[in-house]
Amino acid sequence: MEQKTLFDAMAERDSAIEQIAGNTDLNWLRAANMAVEWLAKSAVNGFTSDDVWAQLETYGMTGQVHDNRALGPVISRCARNNLIMDTGQYRPSKRRHCAPIKVWRGI
Repeated sequence: MEQKTLFDAMAERDSAIEQIAGNTDLNWLRAANMAVEWLAKSAVNGFTSDDVWAQLETYGMTGQVHDNRALGPVISRCARNNLIMDTGQYRPSKRRHCAPIKVWRGI
């Protein structure tokens, strides 16, 4: 079996991201986009995916998603569309056993 290249791995990642996004409820996707947009405008010290989940909870949308990884494509899309940017900083997650998660900020 031939070893995969970095480009193969990137293509598989992008395919998985699109598959997750394609299987996610449109109302949840809209709510997640709204949450990221709101945090991009209001979070003075940046925000993490934990903050997005907390905002989704205020919308009553946390139980509406089939896979928690569905937030990844939303954040990636917002970054590609220059709504948010990676600060290069990390904070411990409150949801994932203190795992380091990226800090984002609005542009």
